[in-house]
Amino acid sequence: MTALEAPIVAQRLGRRLAVWGGGSVLAGTVLALRGSSPARRAFGLQTAGWGAIDLAIAGAGALSSKPPTAASLSRLLWINAGLDVLYIATGAHIAVRKPRFGGRITADQALGHGTAVVVQGAALLALDTTHASMIAD
Repeated sequence: MTALEAPIVAQRLGRRLAVWGGGSVLAGTVLALRGSSPARRAFGLQTAGWGAIDLAIAGAGALSSKPPTAASLSRLLWINAGLDVLYIATGAHIAVRKPRFGGRITADQALGHGTAVVVQGAALLALDTTHASMIAD
């Protein structure tokens, strides 16, 4: 893979994050409203929420007037990758252990929420590591 300048990588990442976020909002909303089980509706709700946050981050990046440096973008993406691993682990814990959060959700809903966090974390991990590896030193 050819190394690219940081502003180009940031622009590509922003576009891809916006596409992922938009798809997550759309698919998540459909599942949240029409899912056939509490787990699927919870998965949809969690997915739509993460998608909205992804869209907001992509929008903020697009509106930024200062282009990132290779060092700052690389550092940001590798820190995010570490956080993504934490999201995956947390989502897996919720999906497997099915905590009720003080009775606010059911075990089925915990499964849906946790699984969605794993999916979102894995997608973000792929985006962050892929784009971090594209940056020219």
